[in-house]
Amino acid sequence: MNYSKIFSNKKTIFLLKFFIIFFVIELFILVSNLSFYNSFLAFISSSYLGFLSEGNIIFINGTKFVVDNSCTGLVSIAILAGITFSLKNIDLFKKTKLFVFGSLILLLANIPRIMIVLISANIGFDAELIHVLTWFFMSVIVLLIWYFGLKNTFKIKDFSELL
Repeated sequence: MNYSKIFSNKKTIFLLKFFIIFFVIELFILVSNLSFYNSFLAFISSSYLGFLSEGNIIFINGTKFVVDNSCTGLVSIAILAGITFSLKNIDLFKKTKLFVFGSLILLLANIPRIMIVLISANIGFDAELIHVLTWFFMSVIVLLIWYFGLKNTFKIKDFSELL
């Protein structure tokens, strides 16, 4: 197998950079003590909807919902970081600006996402299914932030030049 040919492919290099960035951030998210932030998300979400919470646990109709590190929206931010910082031909300041702005949008959008899961549980829908669907919706938001951020803010017309 000719590895030099594989690693000279722009798409392969982009994907390698993406997965390295994503997995490093994902590992950090998984091993970090985010209990304060998890509890904050549980408190904000449950208080607004009138549910009881204790720490990072929300109580709905006798069921406990735990807000853990994977519920924080940080995984979506890791995806955004991976696809943003893997690009070439855009200076670091512009990438950072897109990343920071996009991260703020994702953090804010994550709170209603948690609330939608809680509301679905309260009215009898399959909360796990809604949880997965809303996570995929957040991934779409990541791609939209990235696409429109590059297209409109940085006036990128040909995305292939960024690989």
